[in-house]
Amino acid sequence: MKGNILHIIGQLTCGGAERQLSYLARALQKRGWTQSVVSLSCGGGWKDFLSANNIPVYEIARHPFKPYRLWLLYRLVKQVRPQIVMSWSIHAGIYAHWLVGVGSLLRICAVRGDLTRDSNTAHPSKDSSWGRRALEKADYVVSNSAWGLTVLEKAGLRMPHSSVIPNIVFAAGRAKVSLPVETPRIVAVGGLKPLKGHDVLLRALKILADGGSKFELQIAGNGPECANLDRMIEELGLADRVRLLGEVEDAPALLAEAHLSVHPSRSEGLSNAVLEAMAEGLPVIAAAVGGTPEIIQDGQNGLLVPPDQPNCLADAIQRLLQDCALRSRLGQAALQWVRRSCAEDRVADAYEKVFCKIHHESRKA
Repeated sequence: MKGNILHIIGQLTCGGAERQLSYLARALQKRGWTQSVVSLSCGGGWKDFLSANNIPVYEIARHPFKPYRLWLLYRLVKQVRPQIVMSWSIHAGIYAHWLVGVGSLLRICAVRGDLTRDSNTAHPSKDSSWGRRALEKADYVVSNSAWGLTVLEKAGLRMPHSSVIPNIVFAAGRAKVSLPVETPRIVAVGGLKPLKGHDVLLRALKILADGGSKFELQIAGNGPECANLDRMIEELGLADRVRLLGEVEDAPALLAEAHLSVHPSRSEGLSNAVLEAMAEGLPVIAAAVGGTPEIIQDGQNGLLVPPDQPNCLADAIQRLLQDCALRSRLGQAALQWVRRSCAEDRVADAYEKVFCKIHHESRKA
């Protein structure tokens, strides 16, 4: 089966969902699928990526009268005539759900992260409540982690057929972590918000600095916690060891120059930051939250620590600072895991199986 897919997403600026939509669309384009993308806002770097790969992008600008935006989407769908509509967020899924009278659309809803928690604070969120109908009435739900589906089921949602399909990640394996260095470089990539736990990392590094360990830390990302983290770095006496880099255009290149990556998040789905570090052959220390234990097996291809425990995090970092052989072993195992599980062809195959399955089941019905 090869058909016509319409992807709906809230925006095409930087972000994990935007990246995965773009990579998947390009992979499916190579396989002969007709595709188009609707962005519920204007602009963004991934719009240029999609256009460069001959995938049309339609923008529906923000408007105070939401039914008008739905009407614009309705007109577009009538014009494009897709067989499959794939929404890449609950917000997009709501719009897809209300597309009625435009043919026998098959609706796929993508789940990324914990929809029961706010993506900035990790406090309880209402997303899974007001988006319940979009999920329960979809023909299929795809999550990038089993955990992402489990939290919805525990919240009482009656899930349709579903599959777990990991992210597409390109494994370059450029990191050189086996050589001993006087001052190992630690990198943390992620938005600067409470959810990501950068404050826990700084407290862990304070413990190591007081113990005489040598290291430097680079934090890549922007967000509302920037000023607080800057102040915390000064208060902890880490200003000569820690740099806030802001948004980095080429995060994999930054990771390739590091010796280890740390991801102390308080809540997570399937982290692109963790996967990108693994794809460069970096050993990763991550909090055992969300879908992270599905990709990191403690002591085999990385190290897992409890969230919000600076002492445990400091112990794990110290192990890797001191042992370049362990860094190399974990980094190589991480690289091989990404190559096996997240290759473009493997992920595209999995999505094609989903498309064919729901098409077959819809014809039986």
